[in-house]
Amino acid sequence: MRTKRRVTQTLVSSCAAKLETGEQAMRGIGWWMGLAILMTALVGTTVETFNFEEPEWVEAMRKIHWRFSGQKGTFAQFGDSITVTMAFWAPLPYARKNAPPEMERAFKIVNSYMRPECWRWKGPEFGNDGGKTVKWALENVDNWLKRLNPEVALIMFGTNDLTHVSVDEYRAQLKALVQKCLDNGTVVILSTIPPRSGFVEKSAAFAEAARQVAAELKVPLIDYHAEILKRRPHDWDGSSEKFSGFEGYDVPTLISRDGVHPSHPTKYRDDYSEEALRCNGYSLRNYLVLLKYAEVIEKVLLANEGELRGTLKPSDLAFQNWMPKAPPLPPPKGKVIRVTSVSELFEAVEKAEPNTTILLADGHYHLPRRLEIRKDGITLRSESGNRERVILDGGKHQLGELLAVTGCSDVTIADLTVQNVRWNGIKLDTDTGVHRVTIYNCIIRNVWQRGVKGVRVPPNIPRPTGCRIQYCVFVNDRAKTFEDDPTDNPQTFNGNYIGGIDVMFARGWVISDNVFVGIQGRTREGRGAIFLWHDSRDCIVERNIIIDCDVGIALGNSWKPPDIEIHCTRIIVRNNFIVRCPESGIVADYTRDCLIAHNTIHDPTNKLGRLIRLVHDNEGLRVVNNLLSGPPIKNESSSKMVLLNNLIVPDYSHAFVDATRGNLRLTASAVDAIDKAMPLAEVKDDIDGKPRGSKPDIGAHEFR
Repeated sequence: MRTKRRVTQTLVSSCAAKLETGEQAMRGIGWWMGLAILMTALVGTTVETFNFEEPEWVEAMRKIHWRFSGQKGTFAQFGDSITVTMAFWAPLPYARKNAPPEMERAFKIVNSYMRPECWRWKGPEFGNDGGKTVKWALENVDNWLKRLNPEVALIMFGTNDLTHVSVDEYRAQLKALVQKCLDNGTVVILSTIPPRSGFVEKSAAFAEAARQVAAELKVPLIDYHAEILKRRPHDWDGSSEKFSGFEGYDVPTLISRDGVHPSHPTKYRDDYSEEALRCNGYSLRNYLVLLKYAEVIEKVLLANEGELRGTLKPSDLAFQNWMPKAPPLPPPKGKVIRVTSVSELFEAVEKAEPNTTILLADGHYHLPRRLEIRKDGITLRSESGNRERVILDGGKHQLGELLAVTGCSDVTIADLTVQNVRWNGIKLDTDTGVHRVTIYNCIIRNVWQRGVKGVRVPPNIPRPTGCRIQYCVFVNDRAKTFEDDPTDNPQTFNGNYIGGIDVMFARGWVISDNVFVGIQGRTREGRGAIFLWHDSRDCIVERNIIIDCDVGIALGNSWKPPDIEIHCTRIIVRNNFIVRCPESGIVADYTRDCLIAHNTIHDPTNKLGRLIRLVHDNEGLRVVNNLLSGPPIKNESSSKMVLLNNLIVPDYSHAFVDATRGNLRLTASAVDAIDKAMPLAEVKDDIDGKPRGSKPDIGAHEFR
């Protein structure tokens, strides 16, 4: 089935404009449809609608493209000598004599979308080389996909296979090659080979095989073979006697004197007139590829991009392939208890001796009350290690709190999901003496006050020390509503009492490699995805990815009780990606001697201008080597601070791999950031753990 799409063409009132619109329609969407528009215009109708069927590949390629995680605008050309030559693709930016309007329109689309370096992706390292076959491509495509990770790949092999490969073998190998690209999330444009002298019937059979593969895998097709025969049905072959007076590529037909390669006569170089498209094989190929790639950009790539914010759910953004991957935990040591039911789980936690590991079988555990760990050294983790297969759920019983650690230390909670909780997903009762808790590789989902909460600690209780929250995903499927939490109402916090991690009095904590998506209050005025306050000290917040939360990272708060002079002391915030956090990307509010360095924050339309906000007392704060794509630092503090070497660009989207999905890794276009940072002793590597050299890049990511 093909996808039906409704298109509306609005016609202006003047007769001349109507006639012009009709002419354009006849050229652009077919004679009969253009004529219909023209006739309707002449009788005075102002709006006419048509139904037409989009090619079947459009919807299929949109689905493939949703999985793509590489750099936007990358276009690889996989092929043999007909592709590696500089006569193909590379000349288009420089000259297009007599180009028809549809070609110029296509060029504008491609030139504004494609990475400029892709005009010259030539050579075997880019997937094209003379004399190569589809077998060679199959043997090397994994390396190309890993190295280039192209958004779109043009594929044309087969000319060199004609001499020794059967049609069935060619079809099978071509299909496998295309499938490898699709599995990578790369959109494929498949091309038939040109006819070849001496192999006329077999080259036609190869072309038909490519058509079959394109139809079966639902990929767009450039039928180069058919287009050549359409323009020169009887005299395409430059090796024939008719063209004996010409040499090499300088033949005024579509295949050169060798009978193999497209022609490239001097008279018609860089010419795209109708005559040139009958006489220059490379001009014809450039024309066809340009039109098809522009069509893919419009119907697939830009369509997906335009729909992305409205159609991607928070869960789509929270679980992308490029995001941090937790190294597996080692096998448990000491005593192990295995549980398969809710009752067994509560019994195991209650009766376990210190230093026991409780392994949960895969399953959905609807907890009837708060599960409380009270013994030192307890580990609670899924046996499979798959955090999606063990779900601790508080929704059925409307739990206010689901999992708690009370009066004990050295507890590990790992490889599981906590979801559907009114208040706190994992509560650390730090007022009872809780230390060195590790929360690792967990999903914390739809928790409507705090995913992880560490409470206020009385003066006589040691501060919670040495806890780690790593490789977790905090995601809410929608913004908070009054119904989610009856205590958060118009008389209290108006539906905005919500955050990801909220900890008071933290000492030496590490919060790293986590993902936060969609932590939003009812009116988008919630708390931080990461919120440290109430005399927290010597913590590290690094390599986190925060997307579409109200506040990214909050060091402190404008409110503090009388016994708290400073919220945060010697906290390091480094190497984080923060995307679209309208209240603040990073905020420092009552801090002392903290460091905010090498973070990348993207929110070009932030209305409050708070990508980094500095407010109240922040004595000794250093803000260094951060990359802001959007408004500049908002400094509302009179403290003595160092703001140094921060790159501020109104919109740096073009220099990121995929800003819309939160992937703020740099591309080669980030010339203002690459090698432009000042070395910092506190920042030795980047968001991926790559070491920073003597000339580091500004922001969280090292390009090289």
